[in-house]
Amino acid sequence: YSEQDNYYERTDMGGNALSHVTVRLTKKNADRVAADCVAKLQALYPGRRITYLSSYRTKPDAGDADILVEADDRFDPHEAAAALGAVEVVRNGPVTSVGLVVRPEIPQLDGNVFQVDLIRSAPEEFDYSCGYFMWSDLGNLIGRIAHAGFTAHRHDGLYFYFREEDHLFRTILLTQDHEKALAYLGYDPVRFNEGFDTLEEIFQYAASSEFFNRDIYLLENRNAKSRIRDRKRLAYMGFLRWCEERNDLPAFAYPESKEAWLPRIAEHFPHFQAEYDQAVADLAEQRAVKAKFNGEWVSQLTGLQGKELGFLMKRFKESFATPAEMRAFILGHSLLDIEARVRRLQAEAVA
Repeated sequence: YSEQDNYYERTDMGGNALSHVTVRLTKKNADRVAADCVAKLQALYPGRRITYLSSYRTKPDAGDADILVEADDRFDPHEAAAALGAVEVVRNGPVTSVGLVVRPEIPQLDGNVFQVDLIRSAPEEFDYSCGYFMWSDLGNLIGRIAHAGFTAHRHDGLYFYFREEDHLFRTILLTQDHEKALAYLGYDPVRFNEGFDTLEEIFQYAASSEFFNRDIYLLENRNAKSRIRDRKRLAYMGFLRWCEERNDLPAFAYPESKEAWLPRIAEHFPHFQAEYDQAVADLAEQRAVKAKFNGEWVSQLTGLQGKELGFLMKRFKESFATPAEMRAFILGHSLLDIEARVRRLQAEAVA
């Protein structure tokens, strides 16, 4: 198929999730296919929110189309794919890639299939997901600002990760209001809601936060998994080149301590302080429990090791109705009382 018909761009540069050779469509035709999909899905799921996720308005072509579908865990992607007339369905977690025949009058499939990605989103996450996935790779670029400030800008909300050293102890949801998240991260929500005509505008917006520093985007400053992923993102690599060409970009000096961010988080999200304080208290309780009752102590007490020790530890935990009840027993009783319970459970296991 030639470019002269203004339909296909190249038959080797479409979406890559399907086994069929897929195509890139001109923006006009990609928008048309996506609009047809949205109409069919709205007919199948009346009352649900369904949105075609824009990349940027002047993008000349598209290798696939992303459609956000409001749905719970009962969502059947094969039902949705059948309603769209899909010739192939590939599932990957909440994303279902479907292949749609572009020109039905042409019998062959390879080179005549366009990839549409259906992204399932829970109702309470839908608005935030729209903001995150819209406008090319902007959600990922904004996410670097969040990460550098010890928060996580995800498709389902803005989060604070409460860690015990390298271990994630608790996840605290800060907000599922995308505008509030943008404001916290130093961005103008009004400008975001106006949308973007070009990648240049997207890049300018990504660099408009008061917390911007190009160094946090450099591949050498990312972990191995992120480097592999972002090297494949054309927009991300384009953003790196865009940053290299400018010497007037801000360079925020990030504090090394997470605690430096806590007052700002509490100011923007009033519920945070109570949840943070509770996490601190719960972590202190967990440490106290571990110091008093642990596998090493039980091993010294019983002489057990390996699987036998693990089995007895499991029996001890299961002898309580809840983990909270177990913690209360350990903290509220003497070592002699705990020892008596351990030995009783060990004897019952042998019997």
